Amino acid sequence: MMQDDLAARAQCIRVVAFDVDGVCTDGKLYYGEHGEVLHAFFARDGLGIGIARKAGLILVAVSGRSSKHVEARLSELKVPHILQGVAKKDEALERVLDELGATWAETAFIGDDINDLPPMKKAGLACCVPDAADDVAEAAHVVTRRPGGRGALRELLELVLRAQGRWPTGG
Repeated sequence: MMQDDLAARAQCIRVVAFDVDGVCTDGKLYYGEHGEVLHAFFARDGLGIGIARKAGLILVAVSGRSSKHVEARLSELKVPHILQGVAKKDEALERVLDELGATWAETAFIGDDINDLPPMKKAGLACCVPDAADDVAEAAHVVTRRPGGRGALRELLELVLRAQGRWPTGG
């Protein structure tokens, strides 16, 4: 995609929605001694979520699976919309967008597998991780350099906020 088109798409974004397994995590499922699924989250993604939230982006997690650990981590990061056990991600996200008065053109979505295609195809900015399923990579406007669970979400958040002139430069 041409850089100008990518920047124009990113400038319109108000909502960033994301898959969890394979985007916020490395996609591996670890099982605890009581059969619970454990996830490893990357701290820099967490900091990116905090920066994005403070900058005014609305964050929505949309996961096909349900996990109390995911709920705990995303709640700790104050992600306002955590949708779990979702079969049709585009329909669930549509309901949140309606509540927010936001449009698909104002929404970025990052995913990694074919169940992420419906919201990706509707999003104003569709993104995926480098090892995403082939069909997902073909549908993406941008593929992150960083893998899922190692900064992919942070990379998308930074791209959007930099395009909007709202990424903190430190100092």
